Amino acid sequence: MRLGLAMAAFGLAVGLCAPAQAQSGLPCDAFVKNQDGSWQATRNVAVPGPGRVFNIIQGALFRPGASFMGMELAADLERECPAAVQAAAAVATQVELPKYAAPNGNIDTDKLTCGQFADLPPDDADFLGTWTVGWQNGAAKNRAMNVTKVRETIRSVAAYCKTNKDMRFVQAVDTIMKAKR
Repeated sequence: MRLGLAMAAFGLAVGLCAPAQAQSGLPCDAFVKNQDGSWQATRNVAVPGPGRVFNIIQGALFRPGASFMGMELAADLERECPAAVQAAAAVATQVELPKYAAPNGNIDTDKLTCGQFADLPPDDADFLGTWTVGWQNGAAKNRAMNVTKVRETIRSVAAYCKTNKDMRFVQAVDTIMKAKR
């Protein structure tokens, strides 16, 4: 009887420890790497730590070299979350569309290169692509718009520009639009 109780108590103790042990690795999807090298929690999340699980609240910031409950969480995230590190590096190289504007605020789209288009944040690339496709359709006296075709054209231009960075952006749009006709 005592042996049975001892085994049950041992099984219960192991069962209570299992959730903390089963949680290995960091939940990379709950953090984003900032341009200054810090990491920020994007939601409330439980993180495994030395001997227990720590609850981190959304918005918590972890700087490189700083210690949190005996852990260097920024260094751990850097090591365990390579996709987030790559995404942060890609964002750091992006140039927002208004930075290409002349002092009067206008952007001469005829001078933009595919390389510049490829370096735009996605929202700016979609905006510029939509405007340019619309402008070319208007110049061709085509007043109808097919949203699906415009999106496909912009995606095709983006792919084309990645391999033809020195080409002028409007030439790339023209080339893709002619190929789709």
